[in-house]
Amino acid sequence: MAPLEKTLPLGKTSFSALAQEMVVKSRFRFYFAVGVGLLGLTFLLQLFIIRRTLTAHQRFEAERALGLIEGRLRGYLDLLRVLPNPPNFLRNLAWLTDELQSDPGLVGVLVTEKNRVLLNTFPEELSRNLPPFSRCVGGYQRDRIFYLCRRSELAPGRYFRLVVAFDNTFKSMLFEEALFYGGLVFLGGLLLLGLTYVYALRLEKEQERLSRRLLSSEKLAAMGRLAAMLAHEIRNPLHTLSMGLQYLWEDPQAAHQYRPLLEKEIQRLSELTSELLRLSRGFEIQPENFSVSALIQELRSRFHPKARARGLHFEVRLEDGEIRADRRWLYRALFNLLANALEAPEGNRIRLTVSFTNGEVRFSVCNTGTEIPEEVRERVFEPFFTTREGGFGLGLYIVRQVAEAHGGRVTFKKHGEEVCFELSIPRSS
Repeated sequence: MAPLEKTLPLGKTSFSALAQEMVVKSRFRFYFAVGVGLLGLTFLLQLFIIRRTLTAHQRFEAERALGLIEGRLRGYLDLLRVLPNPPNFLRNLAWLTDELQSDPGLVGVLVTEKNRVLLNTFPEELSRNLPPFSRCVGGYQRDRIFYLCRRSELAPGRYFRLVVAFDNTFKSMLFEEALFYGGLVFLGGLLLLGLTYVYALRLEKEQERLSRRLLSSEKLAAMGRLAAMLAHEIRNPLHTLSMGLQYLWEDPQAAHQYRPLLEKEIQRLSELTSELLRLSRGFEIQPENFSVSALIQELRSRFHPKARARGLHFEVRLEDGEIRADRRWLYRALFNLLANALEAPEGNRIRLTVSFTNGEVRFSVCNTGTEIPEEVRERVFEPFFTTREGGFGLGLYIVRQVAEAHGGRVTFKKHGEEVCFELSIPRSS
């Protein structure tokens, strides 16, 4: 697992920033490509719908013309049956030509019965190159002309083949205009999308710049808090050492009186130095397999005499099992929790419980004593925060860092008269 709270070299920091910038650019390029794809898909879909609509309208016009011709021919055949001697103008279908000329889009009409042509209004160049009847039954497009054919029984036993052709130049013009204006809309959308992409990149860079400034400010603030804490923690022991040395200089015979006090202050400075060194090295997890009972027994032998000396009842509830974790850092975290419980005012009992559940191992350290105020609970895991005189404010912070380094968590709970800190980590970290 990667080290936590470890200061990276400048080269690695630059590489990390460069990698992050590349990830951001790649994400924006992906969104830009998706936007262009959706825009292009919308453009093609629009053209497809327009073309389909125009084709459907063209077919509707051709079917309407075929229906008109069928109606006129049925009436004509019925009239011939009741007129034994029809007039000359009714002996052919020339009269139908004048009526069909009212439709400007109609190019030509062909009416045949068997192999006999009854009516052909196609121009000569088109009449010689008509498509096969079987091909134009479902509609046929060639050279901007739409053909539609139909075989109809217009009288009992009499079958006619009807062919109509419409000029779709106007339809092609409409489609070309739709293509032109749709292309303009597509280019406009593409330009807008590109501007949005550039603007988003600038915003991301500005946000990154502000984040770096904020991070620098937070680092400076943290350094200020650290400097203030060090000045406060070091000043008192140094003052005590200075006064003790002065007394020893004035009265060398009093060495036995001031020696325990000087040793205590030196030990305090040594402990503070050790805590800061641990933080500076970071939390580099090196998992190993070990038994929980051995770890708890080591802690018990360390704290049981201290608890008994303070008149506290120290209880251990252990569910044994093997786990994979960093034994050194886990021992340190549990040591801090027990030390914190040992220093609780007005307490008379400390309980350490180990349990396994849902692939996790849970260490619970509970003690009776003064309840932690609500406004303090949210800050107990912050570095350099302490409510105990003489504390450094790093113990619970280290506990949280160890838990997170193992992929776990540490929580604070209240059970009746007990205050409990629960450290949970995966059984195999």
